Amino acid sequence: MLLNGKSISDGAGDSDPHELSLPLSGWLLRIARGTGRRPALEVYSGAGFEDVSVAAVMGPALLRGARRGRRLGRPWSLAWGQIPLSTDAVEVVFRRRQRSVPARPAVLLDRFWVAEVGLACRSVTVWAGQVQATARVMAA
Repeated sequence: MLLNGKSISDGAGDSDPHELSLPLSGWLLRIARGTGRRPALEVYSGAGFEDVSVAAVMGPALLRGARRGRRLGRPWSLAWGQIPLSTDAVEVVFRRRQRSVPARPAVLLDRFWVAEVGLACRSVTVWAGQVQATARVMAA
């Protein structure tokens, strides 16, 4: 599977080429097949399964989930979702108090995105063309 033109296994060592281990949170993303053989993104925390997002034909969830936590004594915040068919890029900004922290999202299969930062943030806003979504970053 592809992550910005490279195998997502490039970020996960010798693991399955359909998986990506996120460096800050340690969460695992897995590419799978959903209903109708559409691509799906499975999201796993250290505690287990968190979410599955099947590629939507109409009205995808731009911002599917957002969590924050600590790993090895360091804070992190994470968000993920789907890229609308009408655009090919997303912009992600996490917020902590009065501070805005832009994040560079990783794009998987040109359909899904994920972004994480090394801070405990309270909210995240995502833009894709004219579409915008904001959510509270929940404790993991």
